[in-house]
Amino acid sequence: MKRTVLVVLLGALACAPAAAAKGPHAILTTPRETVEPGKPWQVTVELNEFRHAPMPALIGRRGDRTVGARVDKTPAIMPGAAEFRFTMVFPTDGRWKLRMFAGKRRFAFPAIQVGGPAMPQDYVAFPLGSEAAREGAGGIYTTDEAPAVPAVPVSAPPARDSDGGNGAWILPLLGVVVAGAGVAALRRRRWRPAPRPPTGAARPPHRG
Repeated sequence: MKRTVLVVLLGALACAPAAAAKGPHAILTTPRETVEPGKPWQVTVELNEFRHAPMPALIGRRGDRTVGARVDKTPAIMPGAAEFRFTMVFPTDGRWKLRMFAGKRRFAFPAIQVGGPAMPQDYVAFPLGSEAAREGAGGIYTTDEAPAVPAVPVSAPPARDSDGGNGAWILPLLGVVVAGAGVAALRRRRWRPAPRPPTGAARPPHRG
């Protein structure tokens, strides 16, 4: 099945550089169905041209609410690529922004509409702030099969996050990833016995 990358242009510039862009990039593949609140939404992300592909993390955000995703490594179809399957559950209807973190790189995928008739589209993203992203590389990743449901309108991801910069996304991500580890560490500390003085240690002098 033939696949084509439709390049998203910023203005009317960077057509040739965008089409020929190289470097680490991520391909989001979504199911041909709508996204419903309270139901698992499963997608795959393929990391390409990474020297050592890290385990990525995907989060969704709407207002002050953040949703994490369970990630599982799956066999990749493309040689040299690393593929991961994400499972997310969105609690409410509405427009949810998607961000992925792979090591020190950040990727922006188009926001998805939860609880509507439109369905997400496959997408190619380059790291935010990279040369390829600045040249307008990336965009909708389509197949020859026409979708049965109207697709969500897509715009090029910004070079910088429009809702608070790095901290606005990194802090919720840390909360999602570290929460379980913190609880486990706290439980271990509660069960840890108090240290005993070493055998033969000198006792303090008795004062009358």
